[in-house]
Amino acid sequence: MEETDLVLLLGDVDAIKDYVFETSSLPQMRGGSRRLIDCEQEVSAHVKRDGGREIFCGGGSFLFEVPRARAQVLKEEIERIYLKRTGAATVTVVYENNHPPPHVGGPEDGWCGRLRRASGSERLLDGGFAHRLAVLAGRLRSAKSSRLVAPFVEAPPFGRRCETCGIRPATVERTRAGTRPTDGSGRLVLCQVCLQRHEAGVTGEGETRGRFNQEFRDFAQPRSIQAPDLDHLVGPATRKYLALLYADGNSIGALLQNAQTREHYHALSSAMHSATKEALFEALAQTCAAQLSHGTYWPFEIVNVGGDDVIVLVQAGYAWELAIEFLERFERGMRNKVEEAYRGWPADWPAEITASCGIAIADAQYPIRFLRELAVDLLKGAKKLAKKSGSRPQSALTFLWLQNPVLVGSAEPLLARYHHQEFVLIARPYTLRQARDLDGLAQEAAQWPGARRQRWGEAIEHGMQVALNTIYYDIAGARASEREQLYHFVSKVGGLLSTGTHGRVGEIPLWDIDTNEGVYRTAIGDVLELAELQTLRPGFAPVAEEAR
Repeated sequence: MEETDLVLLLGDVDAIKDYVFETSSLPQMRGGSRRLIDCEQEVSAHVKRDGGREIFCGGGSFLFEVPRARAQVLKEEIERIYLKRTGAATVTVVYENNHPPPHVGGPEDGWCGRLRRASGSERLLDGGFAHRLAVLAGRLRSAKSSRLVAPFVEAPPFGRRCETCGIRPATVERTRAGTRPTDGSGRLVLCQVCLQRHEAGVTGEGETRGRFNQEFRDFAQPRSIQAPDLDHLVGPATRKYLALLYADGNSIGALLQNAQTREHYHALSSAMHSATKEALFEALAQTCAAQLSHGTYWPFEIVNVGGDDVIVLVQAGYAWELAIEFLERFERGMRNKVEEAYRGWPADWPAEITASCGIAIADAQYPIRFLRELAVDLLKGAKKLAKKSGSRPQSALTFLWLQNPVLVGSAEPLLARYHHQEFVLIARPYTLRQARDLDGLAQEAAQWPGARRQRWGEAIEHGMQVALNTIYYDIAGARASEREQLYHFVSKVGGLLSTGTHGRVGEIPLWDIDTNEGVYRTAIGDVLELAELQTLRPGFAPVAEEAR
């Protein structure tokens, strides 16, 4: 088949996270993720049978080259596959009607020139693969924003609602996950959408459910088994807090859209997917080694790994360390995979390919949908820091521990509680290097008596001088062997901000001036919260405070 007979076909699932996280049932989330993966596999196989070839397919997005004469038919068939397999998830698909012409010059002033210069490269306008993909991506965004039809299931007011989603009418009855069919309390009435997710998420007693969880099991060979639900997942923890970790690559879309050939696009997307998955598996095996070897259940659930996009539910005590381990391995893995695929590092690429991570933590009964929205909002804050990190890109991460069950989809009002008129109790988000130092300090503080952490946490709420006086008093009253350690600990906390000595309050550099906001800022609030999260790990033994 001639190259001119092939056109690009681009697609993306609409509101994919809303479909997966519609309920807080772990089998439903697991089943939703599996249904979408099944759709991708069926779509890929169908396109190949119809004479097309895959460039990328994963994480809810895909790019194919298809015969021009079959493009419209394939578009309609792909839309049908997603709707049939999920009952609720839709997909937006666009394809080329004709190739964009190469740029032949134009005015350098005005909006035309500005947009061309803002792209950073004239190659997008040469009529080649990158130019074609950029035009198609713009059409996809336009099609998504103008979608007028969505699946709708009428729910009469006199009908029984689905016990899982509470939205659609129930039509069938099934056995609840983790219960015996003979147990009357284990019956569950479901709508057709939740039924499909239920059947995909409950595949048999004792089996590992979900493609990525099965792949992790093959990779790590753990002795413990996958948790059947969230209660079992957080069960061994000292307090039942759950973290949703959401990680995403920085500026990956720009690199993909600047790929000059389909081969480069395929090589980068493949390297990205394998590096992301390997980094996550290695990080989970390292961070959760104790429970994987000696526990009853895994302390996590892999919800999705799509390209450079990762969503994991994990016991709160492991979340920060897991994020650090993942980001470090992602950076190394991407460099190795890209250099292998491209036979070197492309000269016009950034020095590193990095990622950012947002971690939202709440009680295990907190609605997962809201927890995800918080993690998405936190991720945006981490990405802003990553973009500010200078000429050399850096990964960044942040977290929020919601200790009271407030239903809100934005992190900003929850983080506002740390902001006082003249000082701020936290310094998040952090670059990856800072986060590693912060983790070491948190591990050290976790070994203190809990009363000391509580005393310092209450002191910083009352202002800089009260905090310093309390810390001075504790250091002075400590044993001689511990006094020097405490002093160095507080000095290292102050050094995390590294904005110089200007504006520091007191002999110990705990507070530092934030020249951007004109307030004093400290990292001690982050250290104390992360230390408290460390104590949530199974088997943690609290330290009693000695009498003075």
